[in-house]
Amino acid sequence: MSRQSVLSKAQSQDGTAESPPNSNKSPYGLWYEPSLNGHKWCAMFVSWVFHHAGHPLGHIQSKNGIHHCQSAHNYYKEKGRLTTNPEPGDIVIYDWEGTGHADHIGIFIRWTSDAKTHIEAWEGNTSTTNDSDGGRVMKRTRSRSLIKSFINPGVYTETAVTPVSAILSKGDRGSQVTQIQKHLYDLGYEIEIDGWFGNETETRLKEYQAKNAMNVTGKADAVTIGALQEDANEIAIAKSKFVSGSYLRRGNVGFMVTEVQRALNAKDSKLKLPVTGSFDMATLQAVKEFQAKNSLVADGIVGPKTFGKLGIG
Repeated sequence: MSRQSVLSKAQSQDGTAESPPNSNKSPYGLWYEPSLNGHKWCAMFVSWVFHHAGHPLGHIQSKNGIHHCQSAHNYYKEKGRLTTNPEPGDIVIYDWEGTGHADHIGIFIRWTSDAKTHIEAWEGNTSTTNDSDGGRVMKRTRSRSLIKSFINPGVYTETAVTPVSAILSKGDRGSQVTQIQKHLYDLGYEIEIDGWFGNETETRLKEYQAKNAMNVTGKADAVTIGALQEDANEIAIAKSKFVSGSYLRRGNVGFMVTEVQRALNAKDSKLKLPVTGSFDMATLQAVKEFQAKNSLVADGIVGPKTFGKLGIG
């Protein structure tokens, strides 16, 4: 048996769909565990492929393998099987929003270019309109920025793993980079959230580290990531408490004014409102225009209804 046998077995299932539609009932769930047939089945498909290709994953969640994507990531991370250099037939885990949560799983086929920005993978329970619950086996092309981890499951004769570094730095890509960028953005740093650790991300990290009297390396080590997580979480908690029943008006200052200004700009690409954190006349006028366009009372006061229309909270 070989890696090619896994890819061939996956390819043999191309187009297989759950039946009836939108039921999550599939041949893979029926094989994996009849009592779970009707649950999301992307990981069951991966388990089925490896088993029928002669490389069973073994007893992880059940005797037939895995049925939760996050469990797969956690299990193989604990076993030291995460790799930065995937080979055809390895496992790939996705995190669509950069939240740190595993959303989907597939079988790596190849990089689509020398730059390694996109991959091809065989996936179950997907479609072009629903990535994680689409009901069909398909070959998909994915951006590197959506990938949480690559896994060498240790079932092949050659089982060498290129270890994953605990430190993220310039040149890295993936959903972990997306998380860092989102934290920096939430903390007020102007940064593009694209999952690629480039010059901009390095510069913003250095600014954050300097502000917090840390070693200014521009790298995201465990200490820096922990600090970012804690600071961003405090902002999120404060925001959720603030928008539940509070009001912003001309003269207010602070991070919530910044959030409103950002949201107004996001809703109108032509606005280009300065993000100052000060509720000035320009912000007042922008709020009134936004309220009028959204059938709200155009009083220039940002209350729960305006927060909701802006998508804040």
